[in-house]
Amino acid sequence: MIKIFSILLINNFLIFIKLKKLSKIINIFDKPDKRLKKHKSNVPLLGGIIVIINLFILSFSMIFFENLFGHLIVSKKEFASIVFFCASFFILGIYDDKFILNPDKKFIISIIFSILSLTLNKNLLIDSFNLSFYEKKIILNDFSFFFTLFCIIILINALNFYDGINGQSLIFFIFVFSYLCLNSPLQTFYFVLIFICAFILFLNLKNKVFLGDSGVYLLGSVVIVLLVYEYNVFKTIKFADEIFLLLILPGVDLLRLTIMRITNGKNAFYGDRNHIHHMLIHKFSLITSNTILLILAVFPVTLFMVFKLNFFISFISFLILYVLSILLLKLSNKKNNNKKKVR
Repeated sequence: MIKIFSILLINNFLIFIKLKKLSKIINIFDKPDKRLKKHKSNVPLLGGIIVIINLFILSFSMIFFENLFGHLIVSKKEFASIVFFCASFFILGIYDDKFILNPDKKFIISIIFSILSLTLNKNLLIDSFNLSFYEKKIILNDFSFFFTLFCIIILINALNFYDGINGQSLIFFIFVFSYLCLNSPLQTFYFVLIFICAFILFLNLKNKVFLGDSGVYLLGSVVIVLLVYEYNVFKTIKFADEIFLLLILPGVDLLRLTIMRITNGKNAFYGDRNHIHHMLIHKFSLITSNTILLILAVFPVTLFMVFKLNFFISFISFLILYVLSILLLKLSNKKNNNKKKVR
């Protein structure tokens, strides 16, 4: 594995020194619009490109050096279906970064890609699950396909909604990969993913690169595959509610925003500045905002897995903390706006 790490280090060093040239070749930039995007200059949307380059090199290196299919306990057909799933979401994301795809069309295309992937790989299907507070296993039978499809679409959109300020999504992905790494047989793979995310995070915090939809969709699809395989195949996750609590922050913020937009007569897929990260960055520095978001993400799963509190206490505790945070931020931002009007 030292050879593979060495190859990846050299690869990312070359990306770093040739970043400007790569930006010109790809020619996809996030341009400020003074409404939702308030950065000062054009920033390359290279996050997904950097991830896909690293994953390609990782896969090729592991096939060459480590016999990937034996190591990951997957068949060639499974591997091909996983590549198709992740690559299709990456292509969808990079197309959206370049041409700004209509949100409704993007939603429909993501459903089509998910259906094709689930048809190709039955191991991606959630056919049953256990809950910590219910003794019997819940068997989905004929609802398995639709339930899995629903989970994929909700999670992909939640992660896309969650992305908004520098470092936010990357820190969340690092947290998820670190958590899954603890008991997984794929620890080396997780270390590589964390390394890739940390490298892009470094560039992102310096405003040299944005993750973009391509990066969020690609990493999001990787998270989906890993969660399903950890639960279905490797059995390192015992209860579905553990996954629910791990991903609850993007999910709850998606639900809040969707309800707000529909209530106000707006399209649920069109952006605004009511996300929790926008409210935080309006009040605090970037470091403080990301720290608060990380605490909110870690809090429920820590209560559940470390302090062994039951699901309902963990869930309600998170909701109280989340709602209090939103209310306090709204009050604080309202006071600041009133002060500006008085001046």
